[in-house]
Amino acid sequence: MTRPYIYPPLGLLTCVSGPVIAFRVHFIHSSSSEAPPVSDVEIWSDMSGDGEWHGTPLVRTADSGAMELTFLDVAQLGEGCQIEQFYLDLPASVAVARRFEFTLRWKSTDSPEEWKWASAAGHNARIALRPRLADSGMTPASYWRQQLRSLLRPACSSDTLPPPATAIADSWQVSSSGASCMFKPSEFDNAASGADFFGQLEAIDGILAFARKDPFWIIPRAGTDTASAAGLDVVLVLIELSTGAYAALMPFAKDAPTKHTVVFRTGPSNTLYLRASPALDSATSSIRVAASVSQRAHDAIHNLLERIQLALPRSSIDELCAHSQPAPPHATSLSGSIGYCTWNTFYQQVSHDGVVSVLSDLCRVGRATRQPVPEWVVIDDGWQTTTQDNSQGQLSEICANRDKFPGRLKQTVQALSKLGIARVGAWHALWGYWGGIDPSGDLARRYTLERYHRKWCPAVKAESDVWLISSESVAAFYDEFYQWLHAQGISFVKVDYQAAFETLSELDGSEVYSMYNAYYDAMESAARRYFGPGSVIYCMAQTPHLILRTLQHLSPAPSAQQREIMRNSDDYYPDVPESHGWHIYCNMANALWSRQLDSRLAGDWDMFQPGKKESHLHAAARILSAGPLYITGSATDYSQQDLASVIGHTGRTPLPSPPLIASSCLFADMTTTAGFLIGSTTLADESAVIISVHNVFHELVVAPVLVSQILAESAATGSLGDSHYVIHQQSTNKVCICQIPGDMYTLALRLLACEALTVAKMAMFQSTDRSATLYATCIGDTSRYAGIAVVERNVFGVVQKLAPSSHLSRARSPCGSGQRQWTLRARIASGSNSFCPPSMARHAFK
Repeated sequence: MTRPYIYPPLGLLTCVSGPVIAFRVHFIHSSSSEAPPVSDVEIWSDMSGDGEWHGTPLVRTADSGAMELTFLDVAQLGEGCQIEQFYLDLPASVAVARRFEFTLRWKSTDSPEEWKWASAAGHNARIALRPRLADSGMTPASYWRQQLRSLLRPACSSDTLPPPATAIADSWQVSSSGASCMFKPSEFDNAASGADFFGQLEAIDGILAFARKDPFWIIPRAGTDTASAAGLDVVLVLIELSTGAYAALMPFAKDAPTKHTVVFRTGPSNTLYLRASPALDSATSSIRVAASVSQRAHDAIHNLLERIQLALPRSSIDELCAHSQPAPPHATSLSGSIGYCTWNTFYQQVSHDGVVSVLSDLCRVGRATRQPVPEWVVIDDGWQTTTQDNSQGQLSEICANRDKFPGRLKQTVQALSKLGIARVGAWHALWGYWGGIDPSGDLARRYTLERYHRKWCPAVKAESDVWLISSESVAAFYDEFYQWLHAQGISFVKVDYQAAFETLSELDGSEVYSMYNAYYDAMESAARRYFGPGSVIYCMAQTPHLILRTLQHLSPAPSAQQREIMRNSDDYYPDVPESHGWHIYCNMANALWSRQLDSRLAGDWDMFQPGKKESHLHAAARILSAGPLYITGSATDYSQQDLASVIGHTGRTPLPSPPLIASSCLFADMTTTAGFLIGSTTLADESAVIISVHNVFHELVVAPVLVSQILAESAATGSLGDSHYVIHQQSTNKVCICQIPGDMYTLALRLLACEALTVAKMAMFQSTDRSATLYATCIGDTSRYAGIAVVERNVFGVVQKLAPSSHLSRARSPCGSGQRQWTLRARIASGSNSFCPPSMARHAFK
């Protein structure tokens, strides 16, 4: 059997702004048949602009001497499989049509007269040619303003649309790199219609809508129009304009941002409607739609949220916390070390004996095999004293369940401390437990309760009355609750079910939002007082309410390691095979907006269970998330995966910037697209960029990775220029040494496989006698990312596999300024008699 893998991918729109249109075709011949070689391959397209379709032949790679199979790991293809590669680099000027379609046809040697076709009707690849945008700082400011002005169609009198509200723009901010403004929808009457027409998007090629799956989670919906988000509440929209620029839109209630939820609803023909809940009182609040346009997608979202932040009233939480005496920061940060969560191991049957037993076995196995062991543990749902362990359960008292934890939590914390666990956290729901407070329990005798009705929702399939502690009493409750936890040795909390207030029938009254804010004020103030900064994991909280509340917190976190943590996606489901690819894609896409909140919040991609076939994908993604990495499961599960090869023996995880999803992945659901999900992470000193490549599609993917384009998108352009570079493939340990990083490097990945390419700049040295120029770099770290060192003398374009143990030994002597010292022991190049002189043997690399 022969199957072609085609780039640009069929069925999708690919935008090309460079001078060359690159076509790549890989034919995979399976081992189950004696497939004849391919003889002729053509791109069949209508690029001529005359309405006719013509064939353009591709060239066999082997015939041209091209080296585009550099990083293709044939082992990923399957046993006995063979590959043939064809390519065509076509000058963009050849295409008369600015937009055209193409498909692929080919002949085999056994049927030289028969053409075989790669796609069915309606599933051709589409190409849009665009002029290259000028570099940031060189584009006239008027260009960006015009882009934003032309995004929305002005008011019209179409019979198919309701009478529109004219969107009036004010508060323009324009620079050479983009523009932003506020739209003032006029005559908005949400009370009468439930939603009001805002505008119709024009001249767009793609839309990425961040929509509410339910009150608790935000999910990406990607496509070429607004139909992908039909029927959903949309919090934020990212738009790809036909000019190549990116625009972002987000509505909010300007004067009462945390008392009203304003979202978009989509309609036919790329229309957007505004919907507010509860209905706005025009005398006290008004709707604004923030808008921005920029050359890069993440810049558009950054500028958008920055404009909203400037427009919001200052939150009172800063003043509230300023009067409390915060606990000192902890030596072990949740984002900088490996952790453990009890949820997927015990679910609600967690107990002292179970937790101590599993962690004892896990730490023993880890230390015996030199695997990283957890430094912190979160005791998840099930430890509290409740009426029942389900969504209807109610909190009866503050103390732990006596049957499960006879020594309260203190006994468990002390036992875990003896194992080397530095911090222990406890789970609870924002309003106590899933079903609120038990009206006949101990808490009801000490605090005033109020009765509400919870509607049915998909996340918690229940409809019931709930009793909640009143706004006036909740501060005292949280002070008592967290004081008790602190006395038990608990040092952080995972606060779940945070958007539950939005499930109440009484939400239409603003008093529910006032209670919502009172709970947040009480919880955050008490957490700061008893646990210190960086001590809250916000869960089931992906709601406009928390996003806007976070933007109101103008003061930055004391340090990256002291940030609070917000779950970046829905739960990890170890026993749902189809969920794993979606989990990684959803987190990568959500990082587009959540990473802009990182002055206060770090993204949490949830726990994962080692030992599963997809666990390496989860581990590799977590290490690049800039959030916490924590595991679940038994010691047996843990022993079946080499975590040390990913995060090192110590478990001290690095804190890079959250990954930026590549532009090629923005406007297509990568779980249903035959391509790679790609992200890039720039190291703090911009000495290297890590390109993470994931296959979340349902089968094998063979495609190129556009390295130079990804480097430019990663905002690491300062690291490019007149230098020499090493591109290192983590899985095979191959390196490619070049003066300018090439654009296309072909990879093959099976379902749920992942890869990392590290692009590092080389440092230049002169030999002692000045007779040789040496170029050296350190890739990664010997304790993580399979670190290696490369030393070359004026040899470029060489592809080779290095054995780390024979090329590098790490010097343990201390060094200042956050640097690491390395001793490089490497032969200078294959075939060279030179060696690294003693004077050059040691160098401190950042």
